[in-house]
Amino acid sequence: MDQLTTDVCIAGRGPAGIIAARQLVLAGFSVIIIDNPSHKIHKFGETLPGSAIRLLTKLGLQSVIEALQKDQNLHQDYSPRVSGNMSFWGSETALFTDALQDPYGFGLRIDRQVFDALLAQHAQIDKIPQFSTNILDLKKIDNNWNVHLECGTSISAKWIIDATGRSAKISRLLGIERHRGIPLVALYRSCTPEKNISFNKTIISSDKNGWLYAGKISESHWVMGYHTTPKTASTLHNNAQNWNSILGKNTTISGLLGHLELKKDIYAHDVRSAWLKQGLGDGWIACGDALLAFDPIAGQGLFNAIYTGMKAVENIIQSAKDKHSQAQYLAEINRVIKTYENRRYALYKQEQRWLNSAFWKAHQTTTD
Repeated sequence: MDQLTTDVCIAGRGPAGIIAARQLVLAGFSVIIIDNPSHKIHKFGETLPGSAIRLLTKLGLQSVIEALQKDQNLHQDYSPRVSGNMSFWGSETALFTDALQDPYGFGLRIDRQVFDALLAQHAQIDKIPQFSTNILDLKKIDNNWNVHLECGTSISAKWIIDATGRSAKISRLLGIERHRGIPLVALYRSCTPEKNISFNKTIISSDKNGWLYAGKISESHWVMGYHTTPKTASTLHNNAQNWNSILGKNTTISGLLGHLELKKDIYAHDVRSAWLKQGLGDGWIACGDALLAFDPIAGQGLFNAIYTGMKAVENIIQSAKDKHSQAQYLAEINRVIKTYENRRYALYKQEQRWLNSAFWKAHQTTTD
């Protein structure tokens, strides 16, 4: 069995893990990344908000944004600017928001696979030792973690970072309690609209059993997402007739985009709110969706991943100097959770047209 030693072991290679790895190396720490590709879920059509673009620039990673826009010009497989939102929420009348009024500016609608690859490339994490395998168990021995991998390697690390996304693999191994919010499933499909294919705002439209998200992801393709209860999602999965019924009844979507040519593949994700009751402990810390995962209505998942990845590293650096740094980190995370939950509740409460709907009844309740 191979035995390796490092300062920090990072579990997960999404945006939070990539940012954490880069910042640690810049601070002089040795790092090993562990990522199990079998746990990857297909993601596409997300929005990189202006706040996240500004944060990447602050971190010296503006080249990622430049690469996305360069790809747009060269390959037509691009990240178009998102000029704002067009919402049909609580009314059949459209409500517009404009990126010009956003203090952080425009966002980009990205292909997540492309974005993650570019972020890893420009963060220059290729020289960091990486294992594509699963973590079987971990134990704290004296002041170090002993991490046992499925491939047979054992790693000794002073710190371990849980950046494993919504699975929160490390936190589960440690027995950390996790809050899980109201069940919410997102079904995503790519499609080609009949008209207004160049429209560059995100469209959000509610209906009796959930809400729809639509946005342009390339020259000829859009992403369509339906967010609903697990029961409704099961009836829609791989059932074109039911999808056409949902879209046909939504006059706002059909009126704007006309007939939608839906692609075959459907991707289902559990997207309920979730967060750890304890986000860090002796020699370990969580970031990204492993720490706190937002309902997609918040539109801040990527900002949260980048920001908490950065803050996790700041906490590791400060922990040796300031015994109060952990308490400060937890206090900040708790403020973020409270602000998010208040906003989530307020947004769902704005929809008053289907008060007897099981979906809206559930999502118009506060959580503890």
